Amino acid sequence: MKLICPVCGQELKQTDRRVCCAQNHSFDYARQGYLNLALRTKAGAGDEKRMVKARTDFLHTGAYGFLRDTLCEWIRQEHAEVLADLGCGEGYYTSAFPVKEKYGFDLSKDALKYAAAHDKSTAYIVASTSRLPLPDACTDLAVICFAPVFEKEISRILKDGGAFITVTPGPDHLFEMKSVLYEHPYRNPEKSSVSLVPEKEELIRQTFSAGPEDLANLLTMTPYFYRTSPEAARRLNSCENLQVTAEFILRLYRKTSPAR
Repeated sequence: MKLICPVCGQELKQTDRRVCCAQNHSFDYARQGYLNLALRTKAGAGDEKRMVKARTDFLHTGAYGFLRDTLCEWIRQEHAEVLADLGCGEGYYTSAFPVKEKYGFDLSKDALKYAAAHDKSTAYIVASTSRLPLPDACTDLAVICFAPVFEKEISRILKDGGAFITVTPGPDHLFEMKSVLYEHPYRNPEKSSVSLVPEKEELIRQTFSAGPEDLANLLTMTPYFYRTSPEAARRLNSCENLQVTAEFILRLYRKTSPAR
């Protein structure tokens, strides 16, 4: 698979530490190994350094390892040759995916600095997942793990018969942590934002033991961080140990050939 120029759409060719198209639009690789193809990046786009570090530290405890293992099994069953991970973050899941040719896209430079430095099996690119620097029908499989789903763009890059997998929080995901933070904790909605009917769907869950550092990282890496009061955060910080539910819904959708 070849990347395309985000300016003119022509094929990008690599020379040393740079890629360039026929119109002489050129883009450099960062020292860590990722490629920045985002034309305009708003301030605050993507996860900031503090959130990336919190998520990296937490994920390396292995608490979500069962999700990574399940994703790898689903991917293995697809026998994909080319995979695009949309919203790949720091590459915790991407690095393990059993596909020879892998591409990870994210708007967070901080996340991709870590990903590219620690995973040489994947090409990491700074780009919006709503406008990917990929040609039409180039990918066998796309993965969207806790990231927005842009169906038209996913359909554009998928080959006929290709598939995309989404991961969303299950109803009881982190419910125990929310019970500490909020007076009226709520369950997550199960409804998918994708208009298609999934070919396959599975809910998986495990509980894990979280100490103060794990809980602090878990809070920082989630959207709850921005809507939690200082008092609620202090309640969580006072927990010596908490048994927490990790629950996820995996769905697989298939791109079918148009009727003739």
